[in-house]
Amino acid sequence: MTDTAKAGIPSTKGQITFFYYADMAAAERFYGTVLGLEKTFDKEWVKFFRLADHAQVGLIDEAKGHHAAGNARGVMLSIETAELEAWYARAKAGGAEFIKHLNPDQTTNALVNAFLLRDPGGYSVEFFRFNDAA
Repeated sequence: MTDTAKAGIPSTKGQITFFYYADMAAAERFYGTVLGLEKTFDKEWVKFFRLADHAQVGLIDEAKGHHAAGNARGVMLSIETAELEAWYARAKAGGAEFIKHLNPDQTTNALVNAFLLRDPGGYSVEFFRFNDAA
């Protein structure tokens, strides 16, 4: 029995983080081509890309979605990975816009080693790995 089941919390099947875009084609290129994520759902105005077995990022066309795309981005997609350097190389080769580059000399007392990208809608996308020594 899981801890949530023991606590009486209903189960969940997965998680999707939705972002809203004025330019769906640019967002789809970023997640599908630059990052190479698998598209699992496509209804033109809404698209899902798999991050992990039960976690996805959803792209929504602002013209049909509940929210409008805007300039202020108070949300960040954070992706934990053991293969940080491989994701960094992939993003760099794909021409991603970096907010923060990977620092291979990250101090061992830091909690994580990470890099940050900006997606076509202005959202921050972080790839990180927890440091064992932190």
